[in-house]
Amino acid sequence: MDPVAVLRAARAVRDELDSLMGGASAELRNRLDPLLAEAGSRPPGQLADAIIMLIAQYGPAWNRLSALLNLEHGLVAEQVAPMLADTGPQDHGAAYDGGYDNLPPTGAMSVDWMRPDQAGPAAPQAPSPQAPPTPPAGSRGPSMLDRLTGAFRRRRGDAPVPAPESEWEGIPLIEAPTESVSGWGTEVSIGVAPGQGQDGTAAPREPVDLDIQLIAEGFDAPGGWQVRLRVDAASPYPRAVVNLVALAQQEPEVARQIQAICSVRGQVVGFGLRSITLHGSPGRLGREEPPEPVAGTRIRPALVGEPADVTVSIVHGDEPGRLWWTYRSPHFVTPDRAELCDLGMRASEFGRQLTEQGRLSEELGRKVGSRVPRGFWELLNAVAGRVAPRRPSVLFLSQEPHVPWELAVLEHPYDPSLPRYLNCQTVTGRWPLGGRRPELPPPVSARADHVAVVYDEAQAHPLVTEYGATQVSSALGDVLGVLGQGPDIVHLTAGGSAAEALGRDLAGAPFVFLEEPGDAQAFLLAGASGVVEPLWPVGGGLAREFYRRCFTGEPPAEVLRSMRGQAPDSAGAYRFHGHPSLTLRRTPPPSE
Repeated sequence: MDPVAVLRAARAVRDELDSLMGGASAELRNRLDPLLAEAGSRPPGQLADAIIMLIAQYGPAWNRLSALLNLEHGLVAEQVAPMLADTGPQDHGAAYDGGYDNLPPTGAMSVDWMRPDQAGPAAPQAPSPQAPPTPPAGSRGPSMLDRLTGAFRRRRGDAPVPAPESEWEGIPLIEAPTESVSGWGTEVSIGVAPGQGQDGTAAPREPVDLDIQLIAEGFDAPGGWQVRLRVDAASPYPRAVVNLVALAQQEPEVARQIQAICSVRGQVVGFGLRSITLHGSPGRLGREEPPEPVAGTRIRPALVGEPADVTVSIVHGDEPGRLWWTYRSPHFVTPDRAELCDLGMRASEFGRQLTEQGRLSEELGRKVGSRVPRGFWELLNAVAGRVAPRRPSVLFLSQEPHVPWELAVLEHPYDPSLPRYLNCQTVTGRWPLGGRRPELPPPVSARADHVAVVYDEAQAHPLVTEYGATQVSSALGDVLGVLGQGPDIVHLTAGGSAAEALGRDLAGAPFVFLEEPGDAQAFLLAGASGVVEPLWPVGGGLAREFYRRCFTGEPPAEVLRSMRGQAPDSAGAYRFHGHPSLTLRRTPPPSE
């Protein structure tokens, strides 16, 4: 388990404490804030251990932290705390610190966009500067994070579940030393490794060209940030070497990340992440440890469908508020260098400031648009011209769930008769990025036969009378009962105790509609195929028309785009989480 990931997840939990614990959040916040303030002055492993120990004492916060870290444990906080009390050698690894001078340039984004068939050969890899040999790593006992992960693994059983023989899959491969020195070259092997339960002999049904793009703040890549690998029967798990050069830094020690985005024909199909510690001088080397497994999402080319016209991947930088954007499109060859977006504050705070007014305005849209990197607008404009007269589709794959990028205002709208917001001018969707779940790519089809509506009024909900939905109260037991039946659609008219069900897996990958603001990401992590949610309270009235159109075959993203143009004050608050092309499949009733 990566200490840096624990710190980030803990900060996210801290930002959500009020919604997680209500009035009881003050106690945990007062205990957690001093620990988070020690980032940079205390070894990250030791600090992460202390944070785990603290949050494990608070059930709702622990459930959220474990969901963010993708721990499939089936344990509650009360069972975790005694387990962690068995102390042992602690991790005194490198300090987690800042240090962001001399960052890699974001690259010239004013380019003549090329079609994929016009792309030239990839630039050759430049040789890596020779670095002194790394001293042998010392031995050390397992950290508390290691023991915690091991306990979870024992809880659910160590036996891997074999993958179906007919379907090849892999996991992102990122092999790199766990530490390096500013100015040194670092060889990073990237590619695909066999998935769980596979022996490395499986092959894809047909050859696949896999593009892997790296993002590594604090490094330069003289030979380029992207490689293309051929996955076929002769080489089912290929790899290549990319040479990174660590840039100068002021701090003696900095934690960095190497992130890999895998795509096929313009569609992102996998994501991986590995941490690396950079030292200011060779004298600080010597604490190299066995690398943690690569965190991320498995690669399954068999699920590749029609990609969005523009796919944006947004990942965190090494400092709060720094985001790196990369782009994929089936219509053009996109730059291989990530583009920087600096919010000037934490993403959660920036998003809160935008939505706390509870209304849509062009002023809000301009604030969002001012933070969108220039390269996105250039690519979108080129794609819009290519696909006209239809509207382009845009998919945001984002590690941060807070900023409503869909509300960015276009200075030159494609359709002047519609509001200038991005989600009115284009068909947009968004999807979480970074963990084992939800998987990539987002599904493009979902069943819609069995509808469950959470509704506390005495009279029947319209979904019951018009589509035969099952109506249940918002009592937790009733909600859990209906979720266990695996409905195709879950429609929640109100929050209340139903929100407590978010920590449970959702059987059958249902489509979820929230009429009140909620935690859409939690539903997606639990297995939802798509989620509709409002950014602020707007009242009901949208659902009947939404379902009427979706059940005739229109994609939910397009239905919402159209409705925003008709009623921007109400429908404009709803955003869609899912693939822009997702459709809801409803079995027609038998003819009489």
